[in-house]
Amino acid sequence: MIYNILNDNITIMKRLTRLFYIFFVTFGICIAQLNDRTDRQSNQSQSSSQSISTQLPSGKIIQDGPVDPKEYIVGPGDIFSVNIWATPPLNFQVPVTPEGSVVIPTVGENFLSGMTLYDAKNLVLSEIKKKYITGNASFTLYVPRQFNISISGMVLNEGGYIVQATQRVDALLQLANDIVVYKEKNITQDYSKFEEEAESKLSLISRRRIKVIRRNGTTVTADIEKFHATQNSIYNPLLRDGDVVIVPPANIGKDFIGVYGAVAKEGVYEFVTGDSLTTLLAIAGGLTAYADPVNVILTRNMPDGQQSEKRVNVGEIIAKRVPDIILQNGDRIIVGRVNSINRGGIVSIEGEIVRPGFYPIVQDSSSLSSIVERAGGFTPFALLNAAKVLRPSTELNNKTITYQYLRKGYTTSEDTAYLHNEILLKTKGDLVSTDFVELFEKKNKEKDIILRDGDKIIIPARVNAVYVFGEVKNPGHIPYAAGKDVNYYIQRAGGITEHGQDGEIRIVKSSSKQWLVPSETSIEEGDYIWIPKEPFRPFTYYLTVYSQVFGIIGTIATLILLMSR
Repeated sequence: MIYNILNDNITIMKRLTRLFYIFFVTFGICIAQLNDRTDRQSNQSQSSSQSISTQLPSGKIIQDGPVDPKEYIVGPGDIFSVNIWATPPLNFQVPVTPEGSVVIPTVGENFLSGMTLYDAKNLVLSEIKKKYITGNASFTLYVPRQFNISISGMVLNEGGYIVQATQRVDALLQLANDIVVYKEKNITQDYSKFEEEAESKLSLISRRRIKVIRRNGTTVTADIEKFHATQNSIYNPLLRDGDVVIVPPANIGKDFIGVYGAVAKEGVYEFVTGDSLTTLLAIAGGLTAYADPVNVILTRNMPDGQQSEKRVNVGEIIAKRVPDIILQNGDRIIVGRVNSINRGGIVSIEGEIVRPGFYPIVQDSSSLSSIVERAGGFTPFALLNAAKVLRPSTELNNKTITYQYLRKGYTTSEDTAYLHNEILLKTKGDLVSTDFVELFEKKNKEKDIILRDGDKIIIPARVNAVYVFGEVKNPGHIPYAAGKDVNYYIQRAGGITEHGQDGEIRIVKSSSKQWLVPSETSIEEGDYIWIPKEPFRPFTYYLTVYSQVFGIIGTIATLILLMSR
């Protein structure tokens, strides 16, 4: 009896032991499979990230601020980051395929091309939620795409350009008006004619009626002046794949509005239907510190040929206590000034400065160094040896009359041509003599100047190069090397061609644009080196020269013989 009971207990223990063994083996296999699955998912995610990372552009992303999801249009080439906080968490970087869709592992394919970023995010996130009910997810634009675009019309350099989807019309306009590229295309052209032609063409550009023709056939208008005045991006739309941008000429003689008096930039501006009084004042740089907002006069030409004048309180309009005034073609605005002997003025500073813009000054007191300090100082990219201060030329506004006055004295034909070019340059503004390097790097206070109303301070960007052009084998930008002379840069440019005149080399200074011989100056960053071409002379020219030389020699020889006798 006892033996049977013990035998039964042993049998039960053996069965339990087998059950425990089977349980632990099965449990271990399940854990191993789960770990293997997790590792494979992790490897797939890493492999996906690595495959996408090879498609990322090497250049930095260019944009003027955070992307507006309701403005940005998704297209082929955009790269998105997908994060799913599940167990385990997942991360993918997925591109929009050439067909216009994104393929998200474990979720599926969604067509996004042509949708706004806002709608695309909502669509993808809703699809992720169907697969992963619990947990959060994100679908974020990681790298914007690049595409080709064309521009034509009144620009210096027509043609196609590669832009990013975060860039706007004004960025393309700046690329198409790059004067360095234009100069390289016209390298054989006379320098003075080239400058005059480039400035003439730029002055004819309409910045308010730029047409952007979309691939779907719709057309939008860009108004860069109004965008800068209002900061409303509707006037400066984002570029899209396949856009054709057409820049028409400005027709200020037909469509114009004028603003004068106490504004930062008085003058005549191109008129566009819908312009208001406050818009015009903003385009003109706003009211100056000594403007009288109560004393603003609107002059308008009436259909009967008469003129009407209306006094406007701009302060009330700016405060939005009274409605704005819609302008008409030909309107002129005169902004009065506060009659105060303590008024100062306004100067502007632009370029590589921390806080560019307009700054009020105190008459006969505000210095150049004080304005630079108020503007936050220079950026690391400032090229001080090319910086300059321009002052409005009140005496040379009418260049024709000034030209006639200055020609009252006797001048040769060469002097007349030189004087004409100087007058053209002077009407752009008088160059104020100073030295930014001496003042700000060497702390030479003697180079500081007192600013006047309307002065413009221009701080160009570093180019880290010297431009060699003319009769050299490989003209173009040569990396700047401190202390090197003109021969170093000419050799780097391949040397002078057989038609070059090495005795007539000139250095064009980056700031003053003065033409100097190499012995008169040292090479600085941003300077130009010009090697002229030896002029073509016909055989008759040399025959005449030699005949005159031999004639003089013969005369001298005859005199010597007569005197010796």
